[in-house]
Amino acid sequence: MATDIKKLTQPEIADAWAKFTVKAWQDKISKLKIGSSGQLMDSFVRNVVMGAQGDVVKIQFAFRYYGRFVDMGVGKGVKIGGVRTNATSRRLEGKMLGNRRHPEKWYSKTLRHEQLRLIELLAEYYSQSAIEMIVSNFVQVIE
Repeated sequence: MATDIKKLTQPEIADAWAKFTVKAWQDKISKLKIGSSGQLMDSFVRNVVMGAQGDVVKIQFAFRYYGRFVDMGVGKGVKIGGVRTNATSRRLEGKMLGNRRHPEKWYSKTLRHEQLRLIELLAEYYSQSAIEMIVSNFVQVIE
């Protein structure tokens, strides 16, 4: 997001962040070569929910449900408890007994990274808003 944050409103920041997060997920999916049909890549939808005062209440994302299973390395007979067993088997024996599924961390790590970036953006937005409010009140007192 190369735009100057001083010129954006809170909903615009949230929408730009959501758009950037979806792009980061798509890049990660592409990098990890997840899915051959492209259905997961094309399924992303974002929504910024605003409250009565125009403040952002929440940011929602939707995508095909199976994407979460890929992130966790589960599905088709592999339960979440079996993921660790499979990883240990591969590490110790150099081969895989049973299913070859393993977690492809496209969702969790990327979302956490982008959440931290949103915190930075909103902190900058609110600090600029506070500075502007103080300056405008100071100018009014002087006049």
